Amino acid sequence: MKIGIICADERMRQVASNLAQDYDVYKIYEENDVVDVKLDMLVLPVKGMNEDGNVQMYDRILHLSDDFWIQQGCDLQVFSGTSEKGNAITPFWYCYMKDTKVVSQNAILTAEGILNEMIQGTCKSIYSQQVDIIGYGTCGKAIYEILKNLHVNVRVIRRQCDLKRNFMSVKDWKQCGDIIIHTAIGKMIDEQMVKQWEKIPYIIDIATPQLLPLEALKEHGCQVVKASNLPGKCASVSAGNIIADYIRRKIADEK
Repeated sequence: MKIGIICADERMRQVASNLAQDYDVYKIYEENDVVDVKLDMLVLPVKGMNEDGNVQMYDRILHLSDDFWIQQGCDLQVFSGTSEKGNAITPFWYCYMKDTKVVSQNAILTAEGILNEMIQGTCKSIYSQQVDIIGYGTCGKAIYEILKNLHVNVRVIRRQCDLKRNFMSVKDWKQCGDIIIHTAIGKMIDEQMVKQWEKIPYIIDIATPQLLPLEALKEHGCQVVKASNLPGKCASVSAGNIIADYIRRKIADEK
């Protein structure tokens, strides 16, 4: 089996290293790297490719042309972090970032990355600070569990919840902690809320959409860090193995 892997970052290089133990792997940095190779599978990075067939590499764009897709044919199986198929002609498209197990495993790595961001960003012990997690989805739960297990002072702020230890509804959240970890997919922090805060929190935002009132936060003196792709940045080997294991499972399912 011939597997082409677009090595856009360290995580994808680990995917290639992992799968090369058992399969014929082609590392792709340029489209010409597989110009004379008929692949069985192609693995795109987490951000996939856009509607024009462009893949973001380290410092440039890799374009997968119409000729590339025609050469590879309609039987090519593609694994990507997104559902955007661009100019691809194959119907066999698998989005690994929608797999429940992949999402759960990545959430744990994200939580570990958050811990690293907290310490480096504040230069303070995690035990001297109050941490507020905004939102309680998959990542919010993983972050809460790791901080709770470390006995950090942590609260979860949700849109609606029963008031209990470590959990608070956003309407009852009048004063923020020293660190805010923003994971919510809906707007929960507004300008009026920020004006009432007595503390100036360090904010780590891992939500995909931009939902924070950045101007109000800036005026309040807050530092906001947009922490994207934490698994790939902080644990590229483990993050790469998660994708490789997903592909292995897909291959095993077809046998």
